[in-house]
Amino acid sequence: MSDKPKPGLSEGTLHEQLSDSSKSAFARYQALALGSNSIWYLIKYELIMLFSSWVPGALGLVLRKTLYPLLIGEVGRNVVFGQGVAIRHGKKIQIGSSVIIDDGAVLDAKGGSNKGINIGKNTIISRNVVLSCKNGDIEIGAGCTVGISSLVHAMEGSNISIGNKVLIGAFTYLIGSGPYGTDSLEQPFKEQGMFPQGGIWIADNVWFGSNVQVLDGIKVGTGSIVGASTVVNKNIADYDVVAGVPMKVLKNRRTDS
Repeated sequence: MSDKPKPGLSEGTLHEQLSDSSKSAFARYQALALGSNSIWYLIKYELIMLFSSWVPGALGLVLRKTLYPLLIGEVGRNVVFGQGVAIRHGKKIQIGSSVIIDDGAVLDAKGGSNKGINIGKNTIISRNVVLSCKNGDIEIGAGCTVGISSLVHAMEGSNISIGNKVLIGAFTYLIGSGPYGTDSLEQPFKEQGMFPQGGIWIADNVWFGSNVQVLDGIKVGTGSIVGASTVVNKNIADYDVVAGVPMKVLKNRRTDS
């Protein structure tokens, strides 16, 4: 992870590609959902989503277990896909064995040059979780739990790396995108570009309470605990227990026990 902000990246680049009026709505849909111009892949995607994504119960689980891997770059054994799971740029998604993707989750690996999303074995992606790439990469280790309605967002220059056996409480945001430029009073913020801070790096065996926000450019050390509703705006050392707004170190599990 870089220690220095990179030059401003244009918010408009990806937005312009997806809203380019010179392209048909059909082509823009392919760019948004598939990341591919292949008509065959489009037909396959549409049929699979139409006939399996919404199906409830055991039949739906069997259909998605059989069909979703046809849309995804790599899928291990015994992966469970819940009802209404959304797949975007699926060929850039890798999922390990025995992963659970619960109802309403979004796996969006969108980008022109990124690697996409990698989820380690035995990890649970809970209901309505959004894993969102904007030319960035998201890597989640083995044995993790990402709580209900959490957001993990990675843009170019701000990748997200989550270690093994990490617990992430509900409604937590990992925000891998730097601030917008604000120097100009006339130019819209998104045209001034963004300044990625280097991404978010989370070590093994970290526990986040609910409603936590982790800002770009942060490192979270091994075995640390982050209290509910904390805004993490600076690095956390190994085994630290932190909480509050502004964030404060309450103790160290290794030295203060």
